[in-house]
Amino acid sequence: MSSSEASSSEPLRLTRDGARKMAPVFVDGGDAVVCAAHERPNLVALVRLDWRRGTRERVLPKVVNHQFDPAFSTDGQFLSYSRTTTSPQSELVIRDRRAEREVTFRPRDSRATVRYPCFAPDGSRVVFSLSDEGGQQVATVDLKGQGLAILAPSAGISGWPSYSPDGRHIAFASSRDGDFEIYVMDSDGSHVQRLTKSRGRDVRPVWSSDGRRIAFSSARDGDEEIYVMSADGSNPRNVTGHPDRDTDPAWHPDGRRLAFVSDRSGQCDIYMIEL
Repeated sequence: MSSSEASSSEPLRLTRDGARKMAPVFVDGGDAVVCAAHERPNLVALVRLDWRRGTRERVLPKVVNHQFDPAFSTDGQFLSYSRTTTSPQSELVIRDRRAEREVTFRPRDSRATVRYPCFAPDGSRVVFSLSDEGGQQVATVDLKGQGLAILAPSAGISGWPSYSPDGRHIAFASSRDGDFEIYVMDSDGSHVQRLTKSRGRDVRPVWSSDGRRIAFSSARDGDEEIYVMSADGSNPRNVTGHPDRDTDPAWHPDGRRLAFVSDRSGQCDIYMIEL
């Protein structure tokens, strides 16, 4: 089977409202999905979707600012996300869900943004995309929003970081070699290795729960599709194979299914496919 051929079953449609959705992540053992969704024209909010029961609720009903890119610690105690402060600046929020307390990391530049957080498996740090003075790079802070470190700085744009399940590596996308490809580095930013080489845009890498595979979005076949490859970059395969846009992959905890966002049928909804 070539890398451009789909190798999956027909996807299950998890939502049917058609509203714009971004960055889904499984919670509660895979029984629900949290994503950023357009609640109304002037608000993007984090919503929890129980895909089995068909229910929907706001995660942070009192927050009136835009909220993007939810991420949860392994034990579920902490939630991190991107929240707008002024336009266009955004800040990183790290919220202790049990204690109902939060800390923030705010970039220096008034136009800077923070996106795509991901917790280290041991819960000690959060890695994210930081677009600030010096360009867009992969950065990390501790759970107090302090101890900022820029990982593997380079020319071009780097972002969409994802910790491996053992915490030893971070996959990310970067345009450092001319176009967006998937890379992996040690968690301290050392030993950067390029995993993909395609003519299309490869972004949004996420690790499977066993650490053996990485899913990502790729436009190498002319439109954006979900691909899965081995953790060393070998055996890439298209698992969606649909003419409409498929993006934002999220692994189900069982490692056998992937959720993704698709613009099929002229609407934006979340689907799940069994590999």
